[in-house]
Amino acid sequence: MPLSIDVDRPTSKHVRQNANLLSDLLSEAIAYLEGDEAAALVAKARKAASREDVANGDAPVLDHLFADLSTEQAVFLARAFASHSLLANIGEDVAGRRRHAEADAQPGDERPRTLVDAVRILKDHGKTDADLAKIFAAMNVVPVLTAHPTEVRRRSMVDRETEISRLMALRRHHLPPDLDAEIRESLFREIALMWRTRLYRPERITVKDEIRNALSIVRTSILPAIIDLYGDWTQKVGEHGHLAPLLKMGSWLGGDRDGHPGVNGETLKLAFASQSRVILDWYAGEVRKLWSNLAVSTAYTPVSQELLALAAQTKDPSVHRLDEPYRLALELIFDRLTAVSQKLTGAPVAFATGDTDVDAYGHPDAFVADLSVIIDSLERNGGERLVGTALRTLVEVAKACGFHLMSLDLRQNADVHERTLDELYRRAGAGAGVEYLKLDEEARCKVLIEELSHQRPLVSPFTAYSEETAKELATMEAAAQAVRDYGHGCLGAYIISKAATLSDILEPLVLLKQVGMVWGGAAPRASVKVAPLFETIGDLENGPAVLRQWLELPLSRTILGDRPVQEIMLGYSDSNKDGGYVASRRGVATGASALAYEADRMGVGLQLFHGRGGSVGRGGGPAAEAVLAQPAGTVQGRIRMTEQGEMIARRFGDQPTARRNLDGLAAAVLMASERPAHKPDPKVEAAMTALAEASFHGFRALVYDDPAFEDFFWSVTPISEIVGLNIGSRPASRTASRKIEDLRAIPWVFSWSQSRFMLPGWYGFASGVERAGLSVEQLRDLAGNFDFFASLLSNMELALAQSHMGIASRYVDLSPAKADAQRIFAAIQREHEAASNLALAIRGGSALLDNQPDLAESVALASRSVDPLNHLQLELLSRRRAGDQDEELRLAIQLTVAGIAAGLRNTG
Repeated sequence: MPLSIDVDRPTSKHVRQNANLLSDLLSEAIAYLEGDEAAALVAKARKAASREDVANGDAPVLDHLFADLSTEQAVFLARAFASHSLLANIGEDVAGRRRHAEADAQPGDERPRTLVDAVRILKDHGKTDADLAKIFAAMNVVPVLTAHPTEVRRRSMVDRETEISRLMALRRHHLPPDLDAEIRESLFREIALMWRTRLYRPERITVKDEIRNALSIVRTSILPAIIDLYGDWTQKVGEHGHLAPLLKMGSWLGGDRDGHPGVNGETLKLAFASQSRVILDWYAGEVRKLWSNLAVSTAYTPVSQELLALAAQTKDPSVHRLDEPYRLALELIFDRLTAVSQKLTGAPVAFATGDTDVDAYGHPDAFVADLSVIIDSLERNGGERLVGTALRTLVEVAKACGFHLMSLDLRQNADVHERTLDELYRRAGAGAGVEYLKLDEEARCKVLIEELSHQRPLVSPFTAYSEETAKELATMEAAAQAVRDYGHGCLGAYIISKAATLSDILEPLVLLKQVGMVWGGAAPRASVKVAPLFETIGDLENGPAVLRQWLELPLSRTILGDRPVQEIMLGYSDSNKDGGYVASRRGVATGASALAYEADRMGVGLQLFHGRGGSVGRGGGPAAEAVLAQPAGTVQGRIRMTEQGEMIARRFGDQPTARRNLDGLAAAVLMASERPAHKPDPKVEAAMTALAEASFHGFRALVYDDPAFEDFFWSVTPISEIVGLNIGSRPASRTASRKIEDLRAIPWVFSWSQSRFMLPGWYGFASGVERAGLSVEQLRDLAGNFDFFASLLSNMELALAQSHMGIASRYVDLSPAKADAQRIFAAIQREHEAASNLALAIRGGSALLDNQPDLAESVALASRSVDPLNHLQLELLSRRRAGDQDEELRLAIQLTVAGIAAGLRNTG
């Protein structure tokens, strides 16, 4: 039975045409810029890479060629192969957009690709307009952009890729020969510029860089997509009530300080100011367009008294516009936006002609109120169609984005909170004799609850604190100032990493009280949500009990407010590193169901925040599919999901892709929220529990119980080289040790993908099935009747197909401990073969992904680009580990890392 995809499967016409054109243009650019000899070396290497034996991991011709390369030539070929990999992705993506467009045009398709589709389906199933209005009022769909410790692409390269994609998309149409030739020349120019653009960073990326890079995508594609969507929704489903903030964006950039020395109060301020400038400039542009269009004279139509009152506030109105109250009102709104921008960013909005002496809006609601006056006057006097949906869209976007554009989360580790409170108690002398770190859990909770029962501060401006404590307090003070400047909506939540106990939830509340974001007393209140992050398998299992303890406290109800909704973040990454793929996914799903049960029992709404990564091992996969596979009763119209690193560019890199993904996510949340609750089948539950437990033990036996595994991991993956690369602002490990439990989950997954094991996405499944004693028939029943298991299998099959045991075996040869390395690899290879056989037997397939030909084609295309890069990386790693410390060699390794990550579309 085949255990890998058919790499000979012919690619689609459009993908093949695109890939060939871009490859030819790159060869042309190399010959033009570097000369014929250099182009000949690339051609020779590509020809060797196309030999059949490369696909099997055995490539003697290619290996011999690479062994004879000088370091300078290795750098050159690494650049060439990495560039081919990037361009192959672009060719596939452009063809993929064509396939999406064709698929969307099919009649009678019941899949809710869009929110409009989902509304139609629900109405067909009996939902009334009143039902839908109630649903929309509760919806809160928030993709959250986060930084990435292993992000490998520079913004300059992303810009080149975006322009190449745009030009390639133009060629989908039949063009006159002269225009086609012009576009081809433009493509050549962009590819030549890409060739001369550095793929790597000379220095480690900073938080400022991350904010700027993400905002570039937000400005060019995400925000336009959101504007498009609200415009479309306003027109097609707006009769069901106000839509915003149905969909909005969140971010961790500048606020996630968990293990990140570069994040502090200043980065928080920078993030808000940068975001504010983007959204205020858009508001100003829209108001300016409305001003140009609404030269409506009171000589021809009446207007509302409220509009006249608003227009009367305009400073120094022109005598030529005295009878144009809409323009006067919009001029006032524009001036007040300019004042807001001056206050928040230190610069006026775009198109501003000078300073004004009007008052800035104190809150986005006041901006929305002024726009609503204009809408109301137009409606009452028969003029709403004069501006189409533009004005209503502006209002909906303003409700969703405020003056902050994206809500920022604060995140910190519970251990830091403990140390900070310990110092505050020691320095304040509060509660004489309190040594917080020495208290047990019960005593800690008692002290913290007492602290929240009054308003007395622990912090004194006359006391000098340690660097860590001072930094924590300064960051929280910056957050408090942001709330005062931007409104409560500017903060998404305060995320508590490594949360495991009730005291972990109470500690940040006490700290936030010191800066005025929590008010103590008999009925404590808070201006920010506090959300524990349950990360490990044990924490996920214990999470419902912690939630119950929290909600049983009277103070929790006043802190959650009149319409209580508790947010909980679920970690896919550390739970995977802790217990493997199956146990992690099962732990997240069962934890979500148990949390929903506890919240419902206590009369509190639940908002789950899914901490997903881009790879299968970290919860990756299609976002809409993941939402639809969530346990019934856990979505509740509210969901937040992280979008990390390279996945931001992939899912939101251009406006059509961003719109399709955001619309599909909103539709999936709506459909998942309306799925009727049902009692789980006891047989299904028992089988899944047995599989998860058995898989957990199988994973732990390899990764944590085998004393040779730690050295195996560090020697057969490029983790050592990844740790030293400038590919993220956050350290790869939480400590200086080599322990796997201290390594961050992202570089853990990244290392396995570079060496083509893809181990976090499948290891433990087959041995778990065997240990649990499950038959193929039982697994088929599970897949056919349980969306969660079907999704788990689908994503696992992708990881199995992306892995390459032939190439992985070559990395095993890097290990100095030959006997242990071969023993461990043999166990991994057996598990891979068994998992592949099971995946195929369950669905009756003959080759991995043969039921998803487009995806199979994508994996095959990536493999043809990446396989030779793996062989080159192996040669360079061998030299490095033999003692060659040449800086050019380090650069060549970094280029292979970038190329492999780009080709697999997977860093972690």
